[in-house]
Amino acid sequence: MRALISAAIIGSMAFAGAALAKGPKGDMSRLDADGDGKVAVSELDARHKDFIAKADTDGDGFITKEEMDAFHEERRAAHKAKRFPDANGDGYVSRREFEDAAKTRFNEMDADGDGRISEEEMSARRGHGHR
Repeated sequence: MRALISAAIIGSMAFAGAALAKGPKGDMSRLDADGDGKVAVSELDARHKDFIAKADTDGDGFITKEEMDAFHEERRAAHKAKRFPDANGDGYVSRREFEDAAKTRFNEMDADGDGRISEEEMSARRGHGHR
């Protein structure tokens, strides 16, 4: 079962583009805080613990291949929906669909709800993997 967690970590690292976690040997040694050759959940930073929690849909503490595949598919679908906000599924993006999507993204970025996006809010948004 620990292999599933290791596979999830490797998958998340590849998906997130976090090549910085690789150690000098090209492995995951930077995540292996105690140097025992295994990556324990307790050694993960908050970002990776959050990933594990989101991907582990049945809450058993392990990520199966099916959970990993579903997690990645959900992320791909969300990314596609942002790039092509065809809300009614007709194969086209109308001006209304485009404007509605833009308003939604603006409201998500405007964390304090003041009707303006500060540099800090913009940076915070980028820091969560949203583009």
